[in-house]
Amino acid sequence: MRRILCFGDSNTYGYSPVDGQRYGDDINWPGVLGSLLGDSFEVINEGKNGRTIAFDDPYKDGCNGMNDIETCLEDHEPLDLVIIMLGTNDLKVYFDATPEIVAKNMRELCDRVQAKTDARVILASPALLGDQIEFSPLHLEFGRTQVDYSFELAPCFEKIAKEIGAEFIDLAMVAMSSDVDCLHLMPEEHAKVAQAMKDKVLWVFREELAREAKEKEEAARRQQEEEEARLRAEEEARLKEEKEREEREREARLRAEEEMRQRAEEEARRRAAEEARLRAEEEIRQQAETEVIQQNVEEVDRDAEEGARLRLQAILKAAEKEAAKESVQETGGLNADFVLGNDLGEAGQEAAGTVETPGTGISSSSSEKEKMLSGKLYICDAALRAEAAEARKITTVYNQTTNAEISKRTELLTRLFKKVGKTPYIEPPFRCDYGSNITVGDEFYANFDCIMLDCANIKIGDHVFFGPKVNIYTACHPIYAPVRNQQLEYAKEVTIGDDVWIGGNVTINPGVHIGNNVVIGSGSVVTSDIPDGVVAAGNPCRILRRISEADKKYWEEQMALI
Repeated sequence: MRRILCFGDSNTYGYSPVDGQRYGDDINWPGVLGSLLGDSFEVINEGKNGRTIAFDDPYKDGCNGMNDIETCLEDHEPLDLVIIMLGTNDLKVYFDATPEIVAKNMRELCDRVQAKTDARVILASPALLGDQIEFSPLHLEFGRTQVDYSFELAPCFEKIAKEIGAEFIDLAMVAMSSDVDCLHLMPEEHAKVAQAMKDKVLWVFREELAREAKEKEEAARRQQEEEEARLRAEEEARLKEEKEREEREREARLRAEEEMRQRAEEEARRRAAEEARLRAEEEIRQQAETEVIQQNVEEVDRDAEEGARLRLQAILKAAEKEAAKESVQETGGLNADFVLGNDLGEAGQEAAGTVETPGTGISSSSSEKEKMLSGKLYICDAALRAEAAEARKITTVYNQTTNAEISKRTELLTRLFKKVGKTPYIEPPFRCDYGSNITVGDEFYANFDCIMLDCANIKIGDHVFFGPKVNIYTACHPIYAPVRNQQLEYAKEVTIGDDVWIGGNVTINPGVHIGNNVVIGSGSVVTSDIPDGVVAAGNPCRILRRISEADKKYWEEQMALI
């Protein structure tokens, strides 16, 4: 069995860009490669997340491949082949390494491998970084320059492979990094890498495999000849045994047929005797039944007479009921309970649809606004419509103001909203239901076309920024159509914490609570709560990652450059 060591980074390890977990051996390319090569090869996965060729990563301990390689070779010896797939992590921004520096380090790593083992080497140039990596979750580690550098690794690595007598494979011609983070491989790309690696491995061992195949073919031919000779001997023995068995079976069959004939004759005699006994018993039974029938004739006649009398009584009663029914119809269709003076009661009235049923909220003593703000079913009555009309008047005036009328805008928002912090700014046009249920903190900003349907309270903290076309909905309608068709609705409160940035064209659904220090990506539909300190996006909106110290450091450095 030939042993192959796969020494690489997270794409050899099998890191999933979707959930950060590790792909199983049925997905990661070393595991799939082992399945493709079969039992005559053993593939060892020595991938490590964040591994570099020669750099010590300040954010990940123990990832310097130059420090790992010799120990790794000793742990897995003997080895027939070493596949090296590294270089991507050496392009990180904070290493400031050019492709030439990365290639120089790769040459030293290969020299160490060849000094430690006689195993053959395949040098793999990794897949290219995605064009959009500077906008991905890895934008702090890779930028546009690193994307360009990734194109230059293949020719540098190919030159090294020729110099050291190793095989070379350019995985940029085989697989593409995912759109999720522009770095790691999706399952289908792992399958492509495994297939390309299989072809390269078979090429490396082509001469040995051809020789072994020839030896196997010769051994198989000798084995086939021996098997054919054995089968001929077995067939001759089988025919002899079969002839002897057939003779024994013929003799046994003759004995069995004789025994069956004797049993058949005995059974025929027994059956004849049994039939004679049954005939005698049947004659006795028929005679007894005749006597019983004669005794019951008189009783049957009496029963028939009584049955006729009872049927006549039933016919008369049916006629009386029909006459009574016709009489009721002539009196106007009153039911029997009414004629007898019975009271239907509450249950009867409810069945007839004459009693108001609880639960609709229509006849409650509390106001519709109180029910609306408490999350109960309510109807938009005259008072609520008047509040909404007043809000429309204020927003109409507000939407006609100019950028020079900042103080007037602030005064209108103070009249419209329940509570307003320092220096609020909303770009017209702006729409809301009532305004009186909206609270905004200090330095609130909303871009064009903001809509807040404030049937329930909308509470927004300090330093909150909205992109254009951000919509906040608190209004809900019943799923059950007969209730919804009565114009009944209800509402759920929405809250947004401090220091929140919400991108353009985001929809926030009823009942959602967004924490502090949150970024919501544009175009998101927020259907559930978002905790503190995260970046979230999508439809439905989900958490992409936490806001980390690395983000703080990066943006403080950017601000220092101003």
